Amino acid sequence: MTNYPKRILVVLLVLFSVGCGSGNTNLGYSEVTIHDITEFFIVEMIHENSILIGNTFYKIGDETKLITADNRELKFEEIKPGDLVAFEDKGYILESFPSQGFATKVVLQNDDESKRVSNSLRHFINNQQTGNILSISILKLTEQEITLNFNEREIHGKKYEAEIDRKTNEFTVKEIPNEEALEQDRLNQAMKAAHPEGITSGHITEIYEDGFRVNMVDFTFSEDAQLKNDLGTLLDREQFKIGSFVTVDYDKIDASTTVNTGVLSVMTLITKEENPQVRSWIESIIEGDSYEEPAIMQNYSHIEPKYYSIIIADLKDDTWDTFELKYDIETNEYSTTRIKN
Repeated sequence: MTNYPKRILVVLLVLFSVGCGSGNTNLGYSEVTIHDITEFFIVEMIHENSILIGNTFYKIGDETKLITADNRELKFEEIKPGDLVAFEDKGYILESFPSQGFATKVVLQNDDESKRVSNSLRHFINNQQTGNILSISILKLTEQEITLNFNEREIHGKKYEAEIDRKTNEFTVKEIPNEEALEQDRLNQAMKAAHPEGITSGHITEIYEDGFRVNMVDFTFSEDAQLKNDLGTLLDREQFKIGSFVTVDYDKIDASTTVNTGVLSVMTLITKEENPQVRSWIESIIEGDSYEEPAIMQNYSHIEPKYYSIIIADLKDDTWDTFELKYDIETNEYSTTRIKN
């Protein structure tokens, strides 16, 4: 999984873009202009203790700092759909649809101009008739009009453009080509041609007589299963270890159980990117006594500081206790943070 360092996010999300941008959230309270507003995020929905921004629900926890742009403490109940915000997150996204993240700081833009724009956005969100939507982005903003792009809340769903009259808040909506979905469809077709069912990657956490567990999937071998490394060299089963990072070409996946099951046709040991220290550390976690039945849900590396992280679910019971473990490659030490369910 690609990861990004923690930073302030002040560029608009578009559908299927799950990344971090850099920018300045310390704009003076009286300095916000129309140009500045187009750089902030739009709160699209409030759901329980999360806010929807782009295509990601960001959880707001007890540790999340909530403030206004003029440094007033903010209550979660004060955040509304249509609000303009800047925020920081933990630097990773849990894969789902919509995806899930964890906000560490949210800054509500509460200057007069931002409030006026938010009122128009809120009226649009509450009254649009296209159904559940996400990934709202401001395409154009003038004194008279707001032009938005947004998507229906479906994977590869329809894309729309809306024009809002800022004086009356009346708006029109039209469907436009979803270029991101079309490109994704082209990529999927190319992937399907190369791999009849699919491909995934992760760390080996269990070794069986007839297969391996890779992250949250138990794979068994197909009749003609091939084991190799990323240089093309054929390998024996014994050359794959707990903690090894691999890619798996699979023929099918059954997602009806907590740990999915699948049939692998090709398993590739990734030697070019694998760090022996990381592999040994993961092996010590999986085979240690800290967890009864650990399974890796996510894995990602960081650039600064240089560490590797995994998110583990302890499958000992239905509670699914979940933990983030951060391993410092330079000091050979790691920290553990419990993730609230």
